[in-house]
Amino acid sequence: MTVLTDAAPRTTDTDYVALAAELAKGFAERAAEHDREGTFPSENFRELVASGYTAMTVPREYGGGGVGLEELCRAQETLAAGCANTAFAVNMHVHGIAMIAGIGGPGAERAYRAIAHEGSVIAGGFSEPGVGGNWWHPTTKAEPVEGGYLLNGRKGFFTGFPAADLLFLSAARTDDRGLPEPVGFLVPKPERGVTVTSEWDAAGMRATGSHSLLLDDLFAASDEMVGEPGALPLMFMQGVHWAWCSFASVFLGIARGALDGVVREQRGRTLHVLDRTVAHLPGVQFRVAEMKTRLAAAEAHLYQAVRADHDREIAADPLGHYIEMSVMKNSVCRLAHEVVTLAMQVQGGSALLSGHPLQRAYRDVVAGLLVPPNSDVTAEWAGKHALGVPVFAEPRWEG
Repeated sequence: MTVLTDAAPRTTDTDYVALAAELAKGFAERAAEHDREGTFPSENFRELVASGYTAMTVPREYGGGGVGLEELCRAQETLAAGCANTAFAVNMHVHGIAMIAGIGGPGAERAYRAIAHEGSVIAGGFSEPGVGGNWWHPTTKAEPVEGGYLLNGRKGFFTGFPAADLLFLSAARTDDRGLPEPVGFLVPKPERGVTVTSEWDAAGMRATGSHSLLLDDLFAASDEMVGEPGALPLMFMQGVHWAWCSFASVFLGIARGALDGVVREQRGRTLHVLDRTVAHLPGVQFRVAEMKTRLAAAEAHLYQAVRADHDREIAADPLGHYIEMSVMKNSVCRLAHEVVTLAMQVQGGSALLSGHPLQRAYRDVVAGLLVPPNSDVTAEWAGKHALGVPVFAEPRWEG
């Protein structure tokens, strides 16, 4: 935790897109080393906290930036072009506090103050083995005890865990009918009750610290519950635009960085058999044009979703809102992957070499295709919803 003083930069009048551009310069210089070593960019997070970037989605009245969704996405897109891993890792924090703000309550207010005045960072854990993207059905158990709950279970892909001061996680308690009821908690990172069972070691997004955890009698106080019991699914539906739009912006940023990088390189690259740069080859020109076209389509889809009337959509159809945002996220991530693939083709074999920025971008952008809900599930939901077919089967309780 980085404790902020009165002399620290104020966040309320900050241009966060410009701040992201400035931070991204230094992050880009360290990105290759962290990717190669698989190390977490702790120094990047210290800069994010000290600059006030991590307080951008904290409401203004609590000392934060109070930014809207578009500024968040523009900033994250800009940051990702410099270091996708840092942008991806901090995204759980910046969109997580925005989702929590939608619920409000004493726990949210404590989080605001911790982030804006003490430099606290949130990491989130909703993924579990065997659960996939069905986050409203956690298998982690919340057992009532005096003053709160004991949490027991396993969490995967706990992105940003090395930097975390607060853990935003899900569990299931038993309701009055004996049925599982999903609940969310925002707890201080403890000295006991949480064990890292596997440090993150993956082909892409190698520097995100997405560790696997064991929760073993982790105590969560009653007032650390986020929202009312059972409200977790509604929170996902109501706040999904903060999550899916901001995650999509990270992958859009990777694609934009790939396009800018490959164009810059082809302008200065000459083959011995040519008397001009590679940029004069029709095949290169066609692929670059296709990259720009797909990038424009991804940007249009993302920012159309960003600028939608979310309050109206949620009030009219919370499930439909969740599905529309999921469709958008998958569309943007697919197009971003296609842009980077085209960039690899333009660059040629040198893009496969260790240390080349495109090789890292290619490995990182694949993660966008894997962030739940996956494309098949999303397509099924969207098709059923459009056709008026029930998206989920009605539950059948025995007894």
